[in-house]
Amino acid sequence: MHSKEFRLFTPGPLNTSMQVREAAGRDLGSRSPTAIHLSAQLREEIVHIAECDESWSAVPLSGSGTFAVEAMLCSLLSADDHLLIIENGVYSARMLDICHIHSISHSVLKLPPHQGFDLGLIERAIKQTPLVTHIAAVHFETALGVINDIDGLTQLANAYGCQLLIDAISTFGVLPLDYSAPSLCAVALSANKCLHGLPGLAFVLARKDVLATYVPPRTLSLDIKAHAKALDSHGQWLFTPPLQIMLALKQAIDEYHQQGGRHARHHLYTQRMAHLLSGMERLGFSPMIELKFCAPLIVTLAPNPGTQCEIDKLNEFLFQRGLVIYPTKHWAVNSFRIGIMGELSIQDIDDLLAAFAEFTSQSATPPLLKFFS
Repeated sequence: MHSKEFRLFTPGPLNTSMQVREAAGRDLGSRSPTAIHLSAQLREEIVHIAECDESWSAVPLSGSGTFAVEAMLCSLLSADDHLLIIENGVYSARMLDICHIHSISHSVLKLPPHQGFDLGLIERAIKQTPLVTHIAAVHFETALGVINDIDGLTQLANAYGCQLLIDAISTFGVLPLDYSAPSLCAVALSANKCLHGLPGLAFVLARKDVLATYVPPRTLSLDIKAHAKALDSHGQWLFTPPLQIMLALKQAIDEYHQQGGRHARHHLYTQRMAHLLSGMERLGFSPMIELKFCAPLIVTLAPNPGTQCEIDKLNEFLFQRGLVIYPTKHWAVNSFRIGIMGELSIQDIDDLLAAFAEFTSQSATPPLLKFFS
């Protein structure tokens, strides 16, 4: 029998607090003064959490984080620009699809997906592609759980006069970016990751001077320059806003501040990840990614030699107990991802570890002993 309440050890959506879910249970007219004030509040809060100055603007959008990435790429790049995409995972590869669809001039540097950036190779690619005006990259590739050196990339972009477009969907609110860097141009983020809001609301943080520069639109509903102009002029969205999700995010941000903000959340995540890795090591599982390329958000694990684990059976075993992890399309067939973001506790992690222990114990039992037990 399936559990009615699932504990989500996933890249997202994540477990949310009861108060966040309750906040979404309210109807609100999109043209009302309350809705206009809510939009302005959330925009200010995102800028505040980013710790950037008044030269930045937060533009909200309906949809997942990918909506924000697509809006960022297709709204901010002109026909004269050329984008270099640093691809080392599923989400940076998705940027290629976006560029193909919108006919955005681009080139790609493919790097190994199991490790962070090689800045030397990136610098060589910049030198070999003199047309490059912008660089796009992902802060944290959740497909395997790899952190990329955006600070190092920022320094390279500063040196070569390029503008950076960063997917910070899985890091915003916990891992910082240097918004004072001249090269950082725009950042995509989502409500339902480290902020612990509900899915369905995303943002693009962009410099105001970039938003003010005219680029012929490639899209109607994802044109963040048009969205920003409408919100700045009369406080209203161009299209129907996800007001219930916005109310939930306001509650989530209130809780975020009450709990101590970015530093406190990073410390909490670090404690959870250390507890998880210690427990999984005792059970015979190890990270597939070198720890220097990991972050306290999501980790890819695989069984050590001698540890029995069939991922399909594992997923069903955990699901029956209300515990959800994600498999990984990886060179190790039985690898999987475990996330520690969202409203989880050490007890939740202990429950997951206990379920793993039960599963591996059963898997290790010889068939005849299982039959007669």
